[in-house]
Amino acid sequence: MKVIYRALTRELIQNIVLSIAFLNAVLIIEKLFKLSKIFASVGIDLPNLFLLIILLQPQLLIFTIPMALLLGVLLTYGRTQADNEMTIFMVSGMPYKKAFKPALYIGTAAFFLTTLMSFYLAPAGVSLVREKILNILVERAPLGLEEGVFNQGFKDVTIFVKEKPDNLHLKEVVIFDERKKETKIVIAREGLIKKEKDDIILSLLDGKAYFNRGTSLNEVTFKEYIFKLSPNIDPIAKKISELSLIELISKIVTEGSKNIDYKLELYKRLALPILCIISVFLAPSLCLIVGKSGRIGGITVGLAIFAIYYIFMIYGANVAKAGKTSAEIGSLMPVLVMGFLAFIIYFRIKK
Repeated sequence: MKVIYRALTRELIQNIVLSIAFLNAVLIIEKLFKLSKIFASVGIDLPNLFLLIILLQPQLLIFTIPMALLLGVLLTYGRTQADNEMTIFMVSGMPYKKAFKPALYIGTAAFFLTTLMSFYLAPAGVSLVREKILNILVERAPLGLEEGVFNQGFKDVTIFVKEKPDNLHLKEVVIFDERKKETKIVIAREGLIKKEKDDIILSLLDGKAYFNRGTSLNEVTFKEYIFKLSPNIDPIAKKISELSLIELISKIVTEGSKNIDYKLELYKRLALPILCIISVFLAPSLCLIVGKSGRIGGITVGLAIFAIYYIFMIYGANVAKAGKTSAEIGSLMPVLVMGFLAFIIYFRIKK
């Protein structure tokens, strides 16, 4: 029996790892698309791109580990059903539920790993990604200022540079600034690019600044004008997903019912690890449904189950935000539905 357990464990791990790799590859495409829009004007080198992909992994793994676990179990035990190995196990005296003992152990390990990812590593990873993107934008922003074109790499600011002798020096600069209520136009003979923490400083020399205040236009002549630029980081602004467990609880305590998003985030992070355990108990019954269809049937059923899960997850969050139910029920609704389904089918098979 130990030989059987070792063989099943080895195959389970292989299928789970392959499923994680496939699912992560699919999800990372969407992240890369967002990154391409952020770095469209400045570009990014391969080392920094690979580093960002690595930092994004914890955020992806909290979703892909439960999915890969269910797919791995269905692929492994679906194959044993198709090859009649499960029938041989049962004829030789092994109860059907005992054949899933390796899956239970791996599911328990996945539960603790996903919990670690969900409450600690994923928020830290999102925060590091935001900081890294900000640093890259600040470092490479001068490269994004092209001569002879209207540069719009900064939010609500358009910059025209007639000549650019090198990466730090500009000649014949025109800036159109709409960041405040009053529109500002700055014209300078030359400029020098400097960096200051998370901002870019343009030291503009010998020029004029025009301020539009209501119906009047004010003109100011200057020898040096310090113009501060901030990279367009709206897509990576700090979000609830960056908050640690302690910060989330603190926000819930201080804000109470004013902001339901914090409660939804907390229970969503709790629901994903629980899904690992539910998947292990749901898998035996799903394997019987898959029957002789083998791997293809396992993949189809697994993806269908998670499609249903995410539909319930989105629906529950929207219902909670609309005030029709509590944050607890809204966030845990898909887990409760899948848990109830797993409980009913598991004990029917056990009988």
